[in-house]
Amino acid sequence: MKRLTLGVLTFNNGRYLRDLLNSIDKQKSKDFSLLIVNNGSTDFSAEIIRDFKKQEHDFDLHIIDNQLNYGSYSGTKQLIFNCNTSHLSVIHGDDLLKDTYSEIANNFINLNPDVGGFNFDLAEIEGSENSATGTILKSSWTQFKTLNRLLVSGLNPGVMPGAILNLEKIDCKFLEEEFEETKLNGVEDILMWLQIIRSSEKIKRVPFAVYFYRRHADQVSKNFSIYGSSLGYVRELNFLTAKTFLEKLLCVSEINHEFSTVNFDVSYLKGLNSLSRYRIFSIFRFLNILTRRTSKMINTISKFS
Repeated sequence: MKRLTLGVLTFNNGRYLRDLLNSIDKQKSKDFSLLIVNNGSTDFSAEIIRDFKKQEHDFDLHIIDNQLNYGSYSGTKQLIFNCNTSHLSVIHGDDLLKDTYSEIANNFINLNPDVGGFNFDLAEIEGSENSATGTILKSSWTQFKTLNRLLVSGLNPGVMPGAILNLEKIDCKFLEEEFEETKLNGVEDILMWLQIIRSSEKIKRVPFAVYFYRRHADQVSKNFSIYGSSLGYVRELNFLTAKTFLEKLLCVSEINHEFSTVNFDVSYLKGLNSLSRYRIFSIFRFLNILTRRTSKMINTISKFS
């Protein structure tokens, strides 16, 4: 019985989508299902998906074709609610998979059935060139739940593309309608990672760069004015769900630094509502830095152990 679904959420990724689907088709292990959500694309993505569907594949294929772009939050919800396996891989429509991705993913799933999520190291690809740049983005997560809780308190979600969610370990209450979807677009992956940690489940780093990640212009880190309110909202939610005083302190210690150094507009503070008054606690930001450096040191040591 298959345990893994590769979930592709795409919107106007026609320039890269064919290459991604081909990389999925060339997986050495076909022990997975493929779920594609075309989120109202207005380019030629739908044609690429139709052509792909006509081909013969050694895996199950399910396609959801939205007439409108409902946003990344709703699209991610569709991936989760339409996944028929225990584990879901979150894949961006403009990225690529190495041919060993599904094989390595299934190995980690089988060896670690109780882990809430797996985060792969990433190899970066640039622009329209489908080749690795040599830059490797490493996940900060460790096998220690306590340290991971401190990491997530500082809203350091690590690298998300290609990550695998154990849906049996996630409380999906955060996907209910009470959360305003417009506030969560672009940061829904952060919210999911928070939920895993707050449920006291482990996230494990997979130290293999088998997912190729394309940096692009509409990332959260390059659109602070668009996503500021969403990030502020998630930081406030993080604070409210933190279980210890130290975790709450780490939650608020980044606020002033974040607002003043990465050019967030006032929408960021609006998203924070009551927490904006804690900006003075940014003097404790060194605790977040220390936590992240500790996690990197542990990962480095475990690599050679």
